[in-house]
Amino acid sequence: MLNNDRNLDIFEVLVKQNYQKVYQMVFCYTKDKFISEDAVQQAFVIAYNKLNQLNSKDKFASWVISIALNEAKRMLKEQHNPKVTSMLDLNRYPDRIETVIELKEDINNALSKLKQKDTEILLLKYYADLTLKQIANLLDLNISSTKVRLHRAKEKFRELIENDFKNIGG
Repeated sequence: MLNNDRNLDIFEVLVKQNYQKVYQMVFCYTKDKFISEDAVQQAFVIAYNKLNQLNSKDKFASWVISIALNEAKRMLKEQHNPKVTSMLDLNRYPDRIETVIELKEDINNALSKLKQKDTEILLLKYYADLTLKQIANLLDLNISSTKVRLHRAKEKFRELIENDFKNIGG
């Protein structure tokens, strides 16, 4: 067993490596800076206190994301105000801000129309960039169920986007 100072040093490195990814995932889910900050901070406190329960450092990021999302869900439930944001970052397209803003609104609109479990799996796959196995572990599903749920969520999302474009054109 490592001593507490060594554990703290290792944990500090893990936090620095993963903080931004965890925060972005939670913010994408909550669309609220303060709830996201609180949820991420609380998640890292919980993770530190339960660090001995983690079997592999390689799973730290997905483990903390899971904790943070659960904290964010709890905080949103307390507020009765669920929110979602899109998977795009405006900084990637500075020359096409208006188009990106419209696309972001379309994606956000479609995501908000989906059931929470569909939005969640799409965010985990395409925003957090988790593998199917990581998603299955986070959602406590088997791989087959995860694939089916992801496929169905993608189909529902695609239908919503296509309907939005049909409504614009005609």
